[in-house]
Amino acid sequence: MRAGVHGLRLNNNVRPLRAMQEILKRLLTELHTAYFKPNGFTKERQRFRREIDTVMQQVEFQSSQWNSSDSPLRFYVNISVGFSDVPMRDGKPALTGWCRLPGLVASAPGEFDITPASYESIRSQLLELLPQALLALPKHYEGVRSRAKAGWHALIPLDTQRPNM
Repeated sequence: MRAGVHGLRLNNNVRPLRAMQEILKRLLTELHTAYFKPNGFTKERQRFRREIDTVMQQVEFQSSQWNSSDSPLRFYVNISVGFSDVPMRDGKPALTGWCRLPGLVASAPGEFDITPASYESIRSQLLELLPQALLALPKHYEGVRSRAKAGWHALIPLDTQRPNM
């Protein structure tokens, strides 16, 4: 084992892509401790969920399918919402509204490329952007809920030009 940038432990025997995945895993653990857990979220793999009254909020960190060992690990932040007053799946509200982080915070990047050198910057950026996004989410509840009751999924922000998804 060797120490990487910011004290990240990188195993010399682990392939470079695997090492980058370890960096993302550490980022998610730190975000869980610093932001998600204190705000009522539970963690399942790369997803964080919480329920507030009849609303289920989910934040998912999606790795790019095109990641390779010779480039930074790219990931996206997806935010979803579901409601207990719409049809249930597996005992949980169906997640019927969805967006990437810039759908709620216009200044947010659509993707993140993490390396040991960019780790701290991305961590700080996410700790600033995630609360903004989750504060903006409730203004979309009514529109997403009404589409969900009609059996439609919705992109957030709602596009009034398209009646359904």
